[in-house]
Amino acid sequence: MPVADALEVVLSAAQCVNETIDVPLLDALGYVLAEDIISTIDVPPADNSAMDGYALFSDDADLSLPVSQRILAGAVGAPLKG
Repeated sequence: MPVADALEVVLSAAQCVNETIDVPLLDALGYVLAEDIISTIDVPPADNSAMDGYALFSDDADLSLPVSQRILAGAVGAPLKG
């Protein structure tokens, strides 16, 4: 089935829901969140490259980037040199 046809089938079966209810978090399994929830604290409390990842501009793909440190889990690395 072409993607456009599949999308039409899915969208024609979808129902718009305008009503919202409050449900305790532990009972919320199976419900759809009606609005964004924004944490009041940073989690994790600092930048974490293992989770945040890296990005490179494609024009820099041939650039050699040295590894300056190896930081094990639970350790804090030294500031990077500018």
